[in-house]
Amino acid sequence: KQLSDKLRQLDNPALRNLSECFLADETFMSKFSRAPAGVKNHHAYYGGLLEHVVGLIELVQLVATQYPQLNSDLLTIGAFLHDSGKIDELEYEQGFSYSDEGQLIGHLVMGIKLLEDKSRESEQLSGQPFPEELLLRLKHMIVSHHGRLDYGSPKVPMTPEAIALHFLDDLDAKLQAFRQATAMDAGN
Repeated sequence: KQLSDKLRQLDNPALRNLSECFLADETFMSKFSRAPAGVKNHHAYYGGLLEHVVGLIELVQLVATQYPQLNSDLLTIGAFLHDSGKIDELEYEQGFSYSDEGQLIGHLVMGIKLLEDKSRESEQLSGQPFPEELLLRLKHMIVSHHGRLDYGSPKVPMTPEAIALHFLDDLDAKLQAFRQATAMDAGN
């Protein structure tokens, strides 16, 4: 509910329609709500992906008020979609592991495919073409969010929103991994 409320408040109609296509997809949302965000690192538990994304969107909304040059709608939906490919990259029915597709293709490419499919669906529902520039910027945010080539991004962030997404995602992931490690050390 918290996620859907935030996405339905987007001002940009094309991005709001795109997010609605994801939110209305029961299969996608069921997987998105159950999936971990990782196998071992950050948010490696059932529902971890959703928790990570909701927390990241909250960070985005805080940061966007401090940097008016950022397109907050684009950054918000980028935060929503950056790890969307993990719903099928990971297997999480019995323990956590990588699917064959996840091993061979990875969540960045899988996320681009999801985005392309939903942008076409959005066009059909709205009767309007999805803006090419927005689609390109969203794709860039997905493929660059790891921030560095040696961290698995095929491109480094080259737009203000992609740069912000990378650092906010990294911050959330690292702090959550630290919380998990200290909780384990404390025996919790």
